[in-house]
Amino acid sequence: MSFGLALSGGGIRGAAHVGVLLALEEAGMVPDSIAGASAGGIVAGLYAAGYSAHELRGIVQELVGGGRSLLDPDYLGLLRAVPQLLTGREVKLSGFLKGNRLEDYLCGLTGGKMMRDLNMLTVIPCADLTSGLTIACTSHLRGVQQMERVRWSSGLRICEVLRATSAVPAVFRPKLIGDLCLVDGGVTDVLPVNLLIAAGEPNVLAVDVGKEYRMPEQINIWEVATHSLSVMQERLQECVAHGEKLQLIPHLPDHTRLLDFGKMEACMEAGYEETKRKMPEIKRLFSPSYPGSRRVFRTRP
Repeated sequence: MSFGLALSGGGIRGAAHVGVLLALEEAGMVPDSIAGASAGGIVAGLYAAGYSAHELRGIVQELVGGGRSLLDPDYLGLLRAVPQLLTGREVKLSGFLKGNRLEDYLCGLTGGKMMRDLNMLTVIPCADLTSGLTIACTSHLRGVQQMERVRWSSGLRICEVLRATSAVPAVFRPKLIGDLCLVDGGVTDVLPVNLLIAAGEPNVLAVDVGKEYRMPEQINIWEVATHSLSVMQERLQECVAHGEKLQLIPHLPDHTRLLDFGKMEACMEAGYEETKRKMPEIKRLFSPSYPGSRRVFRTRP
């Protein structure tokens, strides 16, 4: 039986998804398809581009010490915003972080590949502020089920999609591509189970790393923005029927902030432990006569 993996957003907490993949690979439970939003989209995109779970673990370990080098504050925009705000003029600042360093890093990892170059069924949503639609970026358009307020696309570069789906509103600038103004995919689809089903994968294992998010003791404007988004997403999820066969909710470190790179390994371990704990049920649901070697086509740039 084939199965797909749907990964939620959650900032640094998304490192838990790497732990999930590590446990699945150890058990020979290798997904045939993958979807992810925001941080989950980055993990999904890199995995589909050919990075093994162990290689993703190496990336997590590098980011623990070097992740902050990917942050590029818009100092000029911030300086200009103060007099604009004080004098009642239009504030032109669209995000505290420009996102250019993150995109360059992701492009280096994916080698300029397009979404349609992926051989593994992949879906990564972004929210388009211009139209209000979900832009469901996918590896192919064959047989996708049309959905209300969803536009399917396979013609964007992977690194642009990953940059866009992780653009938390107010924290990162939106990603502008043509007439699209793209932000965090979690704005419209924080756990893209239904998108993966619509793309052709009926058997979905979902991982939600946002359920236990709590406001850190030391708050700042980033945490206010992201926690507000998290609360809204959790409430919206209660109103949406998801079609996953099983959902994993790792127990993550308390008060893990959006960009708390130092807790990435602990989050990864939490994802690993939760998946190991649920492995008997995962195998029961997804592995009748499962060969565990379906991904020979995955190649890295």
